[in-house]
Amino acid sequence: MTSTLPYTEELFGILTDDNLYLDCVLVKPVGVTDEELRAIRVWVPKYPLTKSSVITCARQEVKSHGQKRKVAHLVFDLRGTGDSEGPLGDHTFNLDLHAITEWAKERFGQINFGFLGTPDSENGRVHVWPLRTGSMMETYHYPATGSLLPPTVLYLSTYGTFGRSDDELCSQLAAAGYHVYGLDPLRYLLHASASHRLSPDDLAADLQILIQMLPSKPIIIGQPLAAGLGLLWTSRVNKVAGVIAIGRAQAGLSPSHIFHNNNPYTYLLHRYVAEISPRPLALVQLKGNALGGDEDEMATLMQSSKLPNRMEQVSTLSLELLMELLNWMQRP
Repeated sequence: MTSTLPYTEELFGILTDDNLYLDCVLVKPVGVTDEELRAIRVWVPKYPLTKSSVITCARQEVKSHGQKRKVAHLVFDLRGTGDSEGPLGDHTFNLDLHAITEWAKERFGQINFGFLGTPDSENGRVHVWPLRTGSMMETYHYPATGSLLPPTVLYLSTYGTFGRSDDELCSQLAAAGYHVYGLDPLRYLLHASASHRLSPDDLAADLQILIQMLPSKPIIIGQPLAAGLGLLWTSRVNKVAGVIAIGRAQAGLSPSHIFHNNNPYTYLLHRYVAEISPRPLALVQLKGNALGGDEDEMATLMQSSKLPNRMEQVSTLSLELLMELLNWMQRP
């Protein structure tokens, strides 16, 4: 029987330098040969999760873009998890990533290649929260140190890139006395939209469920692209204590395979930001950064919002600025 799925799945193993086999699935658009592929994206599971946590993401991306994008997605188990070989407690995941890089070079040559995420975290603890039916959220908890009643931060990385710099920043915020829950929004959004495209009500319902499991009302920090989700969430869910939106925001709500945005007004952020008040809103433009935010968009968001609000223009985001904004948000 011929498959009607818009993707094919190739199952195989990749051998590491220390002779372990990693269990892999390559999700490719139907009818696209290796030679026609333009890029390979590798979904890296966070230890101790297996490829089952990200296979939905790979399928969603290939299904939505089909043959026109000519991008394949690799999903694999880390050593010692799932069907991959290796003893429990062996965390030399750098060997896993090296083996996959070499496999990609051997099979595809000089193709555009990249990892989505990192396999482990310095201090973060991986949690998977069930939300609505068919929806889940993978978060990384960085417990606060040195504080009796620590405030909570929900940290959203740029889509698909919760990496070392995000891990370090979340660790620094935890060391400064915040309970930090890190999140790669793209993983959540692809899972949540697997059965239907998301409405603002769907997004609000998911956050309402998550907040019930957090220790206190969170302040949201949204990095570029994720800033739009942070603003929308804060406007729709009054249990968010405040929001710091960094860089491009509206563009993060544009993928039509994720968001039900046939009507351009459905997700137009300047229609929502006034609802954030009386909770604080901070906008941060990163000058000279491709994702740092458009000046006109920032000005429109600022004009559409209400006090307490502020806008900062900087060349790079520093821990000092984030701490200053977080402190400002907690003043009476």
